[in-house]
Amino acid sequence: MGKHKISLNAIILFLLSLIIPVFTSGQTIAAEQFPVDGSIHSLGNGKMCVYEKGIDVVTAYTGPYSSPSFLRLEWLKDAGESSASVRKSGTAIWTHTLFNGYTETSDILDFIDAEMPCFVRHIQTESRIAFRVKLEPYVQLIDNSSKLDSMGNVTGRLFVIPPGTTMYQTYVYPRILYSQVIISGNAKIQTIEGSGDFDIICEPGNSYLYLIGGPEYPEVMSNTMQILESPPELLLARTTQYWDDFTKGRKDFTTMLPPTTPEREKLLQTIDDVAVLLKTQQSSEGAVLAGYPYPLGYVRDQYGVSRGLLTLGLHQEAKSILDFYWQIWKKYGYIKNAQAIGLEGIFHIHENDEVESTGYLILQSFELLKATNDKAFIIEISPMLEWAYFSQKKNLVKDMLPFNGDETYIAGGILPRSVLNDGSAESTMLFIESGQKYLDWVTAQKLWPKKMIGENQALVSQVKNHFMDNFWSSDVLWTNNPQRALYAALPRFRHGVCESAGINCLMNKYNGIVWTERNVNNRYVCASCITEEPLPAAEYVTYNILSVALSPFYMGFTIVPYEKLTNAVHAIHRDFMPTAEMISRMELCDQKSVIRTVGYDYGFLLTALNKLDMKESQSVYEKTLSVVDQSGSWSEYYLDNKPSGTRCRPWESAINLEALIEFAMKPDRSKTTEKKTTK
Repeated sequence: MGKHKISLNAIILFLLSLIIPVFTSGQTIAAEQFPVDGSIHSLGNGKMCVYEKGIDVVTAYTGPYSSPSFLRLEWLKDAGESSASVRKSGTAIWTHTLFNGYTETSDILDFIDAEMPCFVRHIQTESRIAFRVKLEPYVQLIDNSSKLDSMGNVTGRLFVIPPGTTMYQTYVYPRILYSQVIISGNAKIQTIEGSGDFDIICEPGNSYLYLIGGPEYPEVMSNTMQILESPPELLLARTTQYWDDFTKGRKDFTTMLPPTTPEREKLLQTIDDVAVLLKTQQSSEGAVLAGYPYPLGYVRDQYGVSRGLLTLGLHQEAKSILDFYWQIWKKYGYIKNAQAIGLEGIFHIHENDEVESTGYLILQSFELLKATNDKAFIIEISPMLEWAYFSQKKNLVKDMLPFNGDETYIAGGILPRSVLNDGSAESTMLFIESGQKYLDWVTAQKLWPKKMIGENQALVSQVKNHFMDNFWSSDVLWTNNPQRALYAALPRFRHGVCESAGINCLMNKYNGIVWTERNVNNRYVCASCITEEPLPAAEYVTYNILSVALSPFYMGFTIVPYEKLTNAVHAIHRDFMPTAEMISRMELCDQKSVIRTVGYDYGFLLTALNKLDMKESQSVYEKTLSVVDQSGSWSEYYLDNKPSGTRCRPWESAINLEALIEFAMKPDRSKTTEKKTTK
């Protein structure tokens, strides 16, 4: 690696690395047994985030977290070869063990350095192995190995990603993005004729691969020099220390969970898995990614993440999410459905962004206050909370709020988009609960004149008093009320999803949401589809969605007394019991009827059963834990119990984990379980 400038701190960390146990998979099984479920795991340090499926890198955000993912790294395995992957407990340090048949041939260590935007792969192999770097066609590749000669015996390629490259849908990275790959040891780069891709060939012995971010060119080169001047052992030592400090900073559930907790060891493992999953996907700016396809900070998703972080005792991480919003709000005066991370001025704008997410923002703030008593911070962000309250208020029609266009059961097709301007039970409950909490705070802090406080308290009470008339009928909490749309002044234009999606739809052409216009039948379609035969008016239909019936228990809503919801919870549980499947919706897939389950419905049902002290909760606890994948996370959706949509999801994982911990920590849980066990 050439000459190294080593400080006293580096020497201490290097010596520390010598006493860190070397870890391997610890298994003698054939590697094809793990992973077999397509699970994805994340590595990250707030500056760079990498997602792997086993040994393969499937997505890499080299920094900032909102940036294009322009490469993949795939192991070129021969017939009979396989791999196993395992994470070191408490860390995002992964070991991949390669096999030829049942013979172990290689150990590969992956981590992202604690301090630098740098992914490190250490390869120790007894046989020749190869990896293919697959690049998007727009990437310019520059062989700058000669420039790196002074840094040691290394080979490098500079990646240049042009300005205007798509990050997600229609959102682009506005500047040139740079990144660097470096290899050293017994490895070489082999170009592929007629392709921008290349192979990394590792001969027997030791090799290192570094993927280094910037994002600007001077930063990339400076980071590259610092990485090459640091012994790999130092990078591993300080990264291990970083993760040790993080894990020591969260609650120690090994001492908190009763010994009689069902599947206690699996729950402890899942707690560790999810804690690392959340931390790796949290940027240095505070925002948490919504999963590998979504390099943005979504308000709704981060509400659930914040709840999970508080449950784990990670108060600073939870506060950082709100600080992320606060910094953006101070600059722009608003928060949208999602915002870019580490990149100014990019907002993912959906229909009705002034509702739902704004309620989550207020609830999240006061849940942080309850956990930390950090009044100074809530006072500081009060202008943003005031905006969030009034944004909801101005959307009230007939004491109802509409749907946000990116709500899971709308985005997932469980509800049609034609209901967006109907009254939403969930949005309206969010206004009532968040509004009451905010007005209590305003009153205590004397932020408004008494008359203004009184008028707004009366309004929230009015909406609350009319809620049951608007959304409760025949002993059912209805998801929507079409009456609101009949009285609402519908805007001519809105930014979101085209309801038509015709053959020439702009959404299909530009792979993202677009401006839509209201047609003669009050349906919203893009500029292309509005010239075609108009969509007919939406049907006047009310829906009863599982998630909404359970949301009062998760959110702590008190508008509908829990005893009134008991029958709905029992009915949902009765549907669950015969097959142990959560049914969010039945749909056709490959001409076969399948069950679609929203990924957090497991946690929602378990939370409801916990709140109602129902003895049936253990079966749902066991089911929720059983659908965790081999990397320790939950998926966005499930089709017939199989993961569908985005894996490694912070929102679903945080919600489900919180419910599992609540079940395990109930005061009477150990007695009940003990009686059942010793019977």
